[in-house]
Amino acid sequence: MNDIHSNSLAGCRAILIGAKLQAGTLNEVKESVQELRQLAETAHIEVLCEHIQSLPKPSPTFFIGKGKVEELKSLISEMEADSLVFDVSLSPAQTRNLEQYLDTVIIDRTGLILEIFAQRARTTEAKLQVDIARHQYALPRLTRMWTHLSRQATGGGGASSSGSGRAGGAVRGVGETQLQIDRKLIRGRIAKKSSTLAVIERRRQQQRKHRSEMVNASLVGYTNAGKSTLFNRLTQSSVLTEHKLFATLDPTTRVLQFPTNHRLLLTDTVGFINKLPHELVASFKATLEEVAEADLLLHVVDASHPNLHQHVEVVNDVLQDLDADTVPAVLLFNKCDLIDDHQLKFLQTEYTNSMFVSAIEGQGLDQLLNNLSDHLSRQDIRLQIELSYQDQKALDFVYKNGQVFETDYRTEGVAVAVRLPSRHIKRLTEMLVHSTYTSEVYQVERAINC
Repeated sequence: MNDIHSNSLAGCRAILIGAKLQAGTLNEVKESVQELRQLAETAHIEVLCEHIQSLPKPSPTFFIGKGKVEELKSLISEMEADSLVFDVSLSPAQTRNLEQYLDTVIIDRTGLILEIFAQRARTTEAKLQVDIARHQYALPRLTRMWTHLSRQATGGGGASSSGSGRAGGAVRGVGETQLQIDRKLIRGRIAKKSSTLAVIERRRQQQRKHRSEMVNASLVGYTNAGKSTLFNRLTQSSVLTEHKLFATLDPTTRVLQFPTNHRLLLTDTVGFINKLPHELVASFKATLEEVAEADLLLHVVDASHPNLHQHVEVVNDVLQDLDADTVPAVLLFNKCDLIDDHQLKFLQTEYTNSMFVSAIEGQGLDQLLNNLSDHLSRQDIRLQIELSYQDQKALDFVYKNGQVFETDYRTEGVAVAVRLPSRHIKRLTEMLVHSTYTSEVYQVERAINC
């Protein structure tokens, strides 16, 4: 059996299908279908047209109504389309029924997003995560790959008239055997890739432990909100930026150095999206732990997007799923150069205590950096420490991680007045083998331990 990634959607000529159910409004559906168009274009699919059907409830057979299916059958022929892209997650049975009846490729929103992730994965870790997600998605959908064998079982259609024809029974058995073999192969691939991914995840956890002495901040937000552009501007990096959905899949971390000697670890993460496939959330769980384990989240929002309110809600929902909703977060509206003063004032009124920047133009970035520096300073503790010359390692640690205000070199040692992040206190006290602890250090250590 060919690998899951052998079937690329690039070059497909597609008709987009949206469905308005009782729970949603027509505007919400239109906006979702417009996002589906962006997803399709990102996957290099040629979009021919869009159709929306109002449904009281989804059909278990086709999801959409039988009349719409008949209409699409004629439209596919007329427009020479080779695929339909649905703005919903279809069941395996619905996908199979549609493909058989319309004789065309059926793609649902989940499959489309998985395809985009497959196209854009660059690192070994991201490729493994996407592979696992796509195999899990494909597993319950394998049956439609072998329906031709079932038809062969009866010489072209239906059950054998005898019910026990040797030829029909034998061929049907081949189909069932092949299906079983493919399921076993896919489960084996999932297990093998998961094992390899676990090794990488353990390595990532070790890296996190080494970075624990610095404050960790993660950029989160809806896809295409400008996180990578902002990341590049703040850290002078060159992470790939494109005006496309999911330009960034692999988390990138850089050190942000402040004049006060504070250092911040800033991580750029994958963008979220409405109806994010569960397979992807599960597969990218380890990567997204960067978010859950962060000390601070910078929630980046595209201030110019007409549906920004829903984007904020979607991101908050995903953060809740990741158990990251308790992490302190700053709402950061980006692309403010694309909105007028009236829109800006409206957002400032509606979202108090938020920040407004433009990563492209540099607007508001100095204020953002100052706020981050103040945030780090509020976690500092001012200490008077008498260090023995034998504890040179501790002295180096103080100068590296703190802001030293005064140094008094004496015969017995060095008296240092320093402002040090509270998370470093325990590490410092472990280094002070020969030095005299001051009561202030003891108090701080006790407070931290409590």
